[in-house]
Amino acid sequence: MDGKAITFDFHNTLAACPEWFELEIRRLPSAFLGWWSDRDGRRLDPALLDEADEHYRQLRIEIIEHGNELTAEACLEHVFSGMHLQVHEEDVRAGIAFLMREALTGASPILGAIETVQEIHRAGVPIGVVSSAVYHPFLEWTLAAFGIRDAFQAVVTSASVGFYKSRPEIYWHAADVLGTVPERMVHVGDSLRFDVGGASRAGMGTVWLTDDRAERGDQTLVPDLTISSLESAAPHILTILSSRSRDHDTASV
Repeated sequence: MDGKAITFDFHNTLAACPEWFELEIRRLPSAFLGWWSDRDGRRLDPALLDEADEHYRQLRIEIIEHGNELTAEACLEHVFSGMHLQVHEEDVRAGIAFLMREALTGASPILGAIETVQEIHRAGVPIGVVSSAVYHPFLEWTLAAFGIRDAFQAVVTSASVGFYKSRPEIYWHAADVLGTVPERMVHVGDSLRFDVGGASRAGMGTVWLTDDRAERGDQTLVPDLTISSLESAAPHILTILSSRSRDHDTASV
C-alpha cells in the first residue's frame, strides 16, 4: 500500500466525547473560571461566566470563518484580555489540562471505529487523524485509552498546525506527515461541510459517515462513499483508496 494513506476525523467519527466537545465549542471559559475560583476561593458573578462564554463563542465563529486556529490557551487569553480579566498563563495551562483530563472519562469509541482502524492498520496503510481541536493532547490521550494510538502515524489538530478544517492546509499538512499526496489519500468523517468539503478542496477522496437524520446540506458536496456505520467499513474504505490511487497513477503516466 506504498504511497497511500487514510485519515479520520475524531469527534463523532472515532470517538464520542460530549463533555470535551462542550468545552471545545462553548464552555471552556466558564469551566475554567469555575475551576479557578473554586481553587483559590474567589467569588465570581455568574454573569461574568456567561459573558466569557459569549466572547468565546464569537471567537470560535470568527475562527471557523477565516480558518486561522488558536490553541485552547490562546483562546482563553484572548477572551480574558477582551474582558480585562487578569489570569496568569500558568493558571490557564493548569486549568485547561485539569478540565480536559476530567472530560476524558466521558470519552467512548464510536461503534466499529476501533475494529476499522485496526483492520486498515493490519493492511499496511498509514493512518492519521485530522481534527479541528483546540487542545491537541486530548486526542492523544483518547486514542491511547482506546488502545489504538500506535495505529496512527499522524495526529493532526487545528491547534497543532494553526488551521481549522475550513482550510485545506490542515489536510495538506497531514499528507506531508504521512509521506504522500492528497490525491492518494481518503479522509473519513461525519461532517459534510468540514470533512467532505474540506478534504475534497484539498484534493483528497472522501468517505462520509452519516445517518438518515443528517441534513444533506450543500448539494455540490458529493463524497466518494457514504456509510451509516464504521462496522465492517474497512474493506469499503480501502476499495475507495485503491480506486483513487489507480486513477492518480494513470493520470501521472
